[in-house]
Amino acid sequence: MAPSVRRALMAIARYEPPPERIDEAILAAINVTLILAAHGDDRVSDGFNRDLFLNGRSFSAAVRE
Repeated sequence: MAPSVRRALMAIARYEPPPERIDEAILAAINVTLILAAHGDDRVSDGFNRDLFLNGRSFSAAVRE
């Protein structure tokens, strides 16, 4: 597990944020990890976010059917 994700999980456990904020903390940690792994190239995290957005949108549409 990437150190930034581990720190995000530790912060979640320590501060006990409301459920809607947990996703934000984990996604932010994943984005930081992707940018660091890509040596500062934010296109990698942008692609991750775009895929997440598009798949999440189609997933929620499928659930409503």
